[in-house]
Amino acid sequence: MTAPLTAPTFPLDDADERLVERAADATRRAFDPDGFGGSHAVGAALRTTDGDVYTGVNVPSNVRRTSLCAEPIALGSALGDGARAFDAIVAVRHEDTTESGDPEVVPPCGACRELTADYGRDIETIVPRDGDLVKVRAVDLLPTRTW
Repeated sequence: MTAPLTAPTFPLDDADERLVERAADATRRAFDPDGFGGSHAVGAALRTTDGDVYTGVNVPSNVRRTSLCAEPIALGSALGDGARAFDAIVAVRHEDTTESGDPEVVPPCGACRELTADYGRDIETIVPRDGDLVKVRAVDLLPTRTW
């Protein structure tokens, strides 16, 4: 069951569409149908306020608790390059069981929502909603979090 998104949302612009494509490209490159059951790959793209884009992919492991989501990998890449101010983030999943095999935007997990908000409460997160893509502020994905 998916809870309805009641937070304020914003439409995507051309830069956001390019961000989605960067995450999809990372996902396509990382997808390995023979690795870890061939289940899926997730790619993320994080944009700085200067317009630079950093990507990351999930790192699966046989020991599940050591697996890593794509968003922290993208964030670590950005931080390692000296970036500190972020504007938008998106995660895209490639799953070979989908009919089209096309990557799809997915909402961040709870831990990635927390992490994103730690680095910027106003970072716009691109999520699916009613068959479309919208942006929502990181803080609005955590309605009961207190800072």
